[in-house]
Formats: sequence, C-alpha cells, structure tokens
Amino acid sequence: MGKFTFHPVKSLQSDPKLRMLCLFGIEGFLLQYAVSLYSLANNLYATNLGATDTQIGLVQMVPNMVAGICMIPVGFLANRTKTSRTVPFVLALFLSAAYFAYGSVPLFGEHRMTAFFVFLGMTVGGIALYNAQWQTFFGDAVEPGLRNSVFTFRSRCLFFVGIVVPLLCGNVMTLMPDTEGKLIVLRIFFYIAGVCMLLQALVLRRIPCPPRKAEEKQEMGLKMFPEALNQMVRSKPFRGFFICIMLFYLSWHLDWSLWYIAETKYAGMNEAQLSFFQALCSICQMIFIGFFSKLCRRKSEHFTIIFVCAGLLLCPITVASMTLLPQSARMPYFMILALIGNIPQGATNMCVVQLLLQATPKKNRALIISIYTLFVTLSNSLLPFFGVSVYTALGANDTEVLDKGFDSRNFSLPLVLQAPALNSRLFTAMPDYIRDIVTKQNVTYNNHAAGITPEHMASLHTHMLTDEETDFGDWIGVKRMR
Repeated sequence: MGKFTFHPVKSLQSDPKLRMLCLFGIEGFLLQYAVSLYSLANNLYATNLGATDTQIGLVQMVPNMVAGICMIPVGFLANRTKTSRTVPFVLALFLSAAYFAYGSVPLFGEHRMTAFFVFLGMTVGGIALYNAQWQTFFGDAVEPGLRNSVFTFRSRCLFFVGIVVPLLCGNVMTLMPDTEGKLIVLRIFFYIAGVCMLLQALVLRRIPCPPRKAEEKQEMGLKMFPEALNQMVRSKPFRGFFICIMLFYLSWHLDWSLWYIAETKYAGMNEAQLSFFQALCSICQMIFIGFFSKLCRRKSEHFTIIFVCAGLLLCPITVASMTLLPQSARMPYFMILALIGNIPQGATNMCVVQLLLQATPKKNRALIISIYTLFVTLSNSLLPFFGVSVYTALGANDTEVLDKGFDSRNFSLPLVLQAPALNSRLFTAMPDYIRDIVTKQNVTYNNHAAGITPEHMASLHTHMLTDEETDFGDWIGVKRMR
C-alpha cells in the first residue's frame, strides 16, 4: 500500500478554493500590519515628534478628511477599470511609497510636523480608500458561496497580527531611554509597513479576478454620480441596508471617544491595563470568529449581526452600572462585561461586507460603495467629537457643585492630604522628600474664588467619582472659607 504524501504547493495549484483562501489570508495579514499601527503608533509618533495638543487632536481628523475628499474620484476611476483589482493594486503600490516617506518624517527637520500630516493623510487615508475598493474586488473575485469561509480565514489572520504588532511595538519602545530611540523604533515599524504594502501588491496580482461585463462598466463622467445616487435610492435592498447600517454606525461612533474616557477615567485603567485588555479582546474575538462564521452559514448574516448589536448594547449598560460600584470593584467588573460585549464585534466586518455586497447593484458598484464608505467615514470623523460634546454639555464639566466665596487668591499653603490622596498613584510613587515639601511648606499656589468645603464634599455621592476626582476633592476640601 503506497504512502500518501501531501504537497502544499501542488495542492494550492490544483485547488482554486484553497488557493483563494490562502491568498486572501496573506493579503489580510500584510494589510493588518499597517492597520494595527493606527491607534498606538500614529499618536506616539506625533508626540515624539513634538506635536502640540491641538495637533494630536488632528491625528484622526486629517486622514478622514483626505479619504472623504478622494473617495468619490477614486470610485469614479474604479468604476471604469477593466477589473476591480486594478485600483487596490495601484493603491497598495502607492501605500508602499507613502509608508517609506512616513518613516522618514524626522529627516524633514523644522518642517517635520507638516510632513507628518501630509504622509499621515497619504497612509491612513490611503488605507481607507483601499478598504472601500477592496470590498468591490472581494465581491468580484470570490463566489457568494465561498465568501463566508474566505472572510473568516482572513479575519483570523487580522486578529493575530492585531494582537502581536501593537504589543511588540509598545514593549520595544519602552526599552528606549530617549525620544530619538523611540522615533527610531517607530520608523523601523513604518518601513516594515512599506515592505508589507509592496508584498501585498504582489499578492493581489496573484488573486484571479474576472473582468467586468460591459453593462457593469460606465464611461467616466459626472453623470455617473447622480445615476449611482438614483440607484442607491431606488434599490429597495440597498436602501434598507443603508438606513439600518448608518443607524448602526452613527450610534457606535457616537461613543467612540467616550469608551476610552470610560476605560481611563471611570474604570481607572492605565496604559499597561489598556494594552492587556485590548489584546484579550482580540484573542477572544479570534477564538469566537469560527462560531459566528458557522452562524452566518447556517442562519444568515442578518441573523448574526443581531449578536453584534447586542454586544454594542451591553457597552453603555456596562459603563452606567460600573459607576454605581466602589472604585476598587470597577475595573474587574468593567473588563468582564466589556469583554463579553466586545466578542461579537469581531463579526462586524464579516457581516457588514457580505450584506453590502448582497444589497449593492452590480452596475456602478464601485462608485456606490465609495459613496457608502464616504458616509461611514464622515460619521467616524464627526460623531466621536459630537459624543464628547454631548457628554460635556450634560454635566461632565459641571461647575454648579462648587462653593463660592473663597478668599484664596495669590497665596500659598501646604497640602493637607486625606487617605484617598495618600493611596493615589501620584503620591504612592512620589519620593519622600517631595512629599515632605508639598505637605510641610507653603508651596501650593492658590488663586481661585471657588472650591468645595469638607462638609459639602462629604455630602456628595463620592462613589460616582474616580480616584483622581476624589483626591482632588480632598485636596481642595481642606481649604477653609476665610
């Protein structure tokens, strides 16, 4: 009896389905390397380059503006190409060059911040454009019956890279003693991203994609835009999908920044705990993606996305109920419930992309998806800021709790520390000689006419305050009205 020998290369060549699975897995792996640098590396890059607080606030807005401006013109172009693979391939080459330039920003000297935002827009904005056109390419290259399996395998690759790269980058940067060393680490990671984008372009060339039919291609012209809008409005499947998905994204993006505030301000998580929690969420999403893939196959994407919505619904419930607990119990409570709510979110893209492809007419598909992505991008740009504004307006900066009539202008006092302040992160890490200075010498400058008396502080619901707020209340609570 002969031996059975498995030849991976021969199997890939003889089995088109397996070949498609592996190629999209590699493509997703390479793309996710760059995407995983978003939240961590870009902000750290700006900070170490000497960015001001205002410039830090522009890190998310600038790429979204670039993507929004370019989304429709790129959609026009993609709608005219022979295959839907052409634009993603060109964008991958463009991103390769952009990341090499992005890694060279410190070489621009006094113009480094200008160069930073130019190449930030080219890289992050370029990836947003790539993702929009990738959806069209995926729909043309993969048969409907295989989309779920291919997307699931690709998602597993994304989760793996999303866990490893941020942790590796953060830990290596921690080992660097100065700003220049940290910049060198970041530059190396961005140069690697440039290599990944170049390899990604080569992988895209290997993925077979059928040419568009004559009725699916349109002549370049402004008349394509109103025609695509008309299709979006008149198509009942797309109209229903668009309304539902925009409600989904608007509500999700509204608390995008508020979630970070909840993690840090109310749950009291530091940088290491945030990294651990994000990695834990990614691991759990990677484990459960197979379950949601089977659910899509046995039921439907419409059914599976209900679990995604339920997970998002649990998030505000988690934050609201967490504030009723004492500070010591908040973090474990938050991490457990937030982890449960985050697990279904791993199936978001798998469901949304397939629902989008099912609902979008084939004629003008690239342009329609570009218009749809433009709306999602605008939501991601504006809604987080609006959510924080509502949070602030509803009392996050409430000054009504302050007592008036303090005569505390232009003089200094020692701090009289209460128990919560002594146990805070600030004072437990403070050297003894510094603590002696601030508690025994008149070095704390005062120049205010409002505060909170100890009696008033005792009457407040202190379980609603964070450690930092409680400490601050104790510090100013020892001031007496004169």
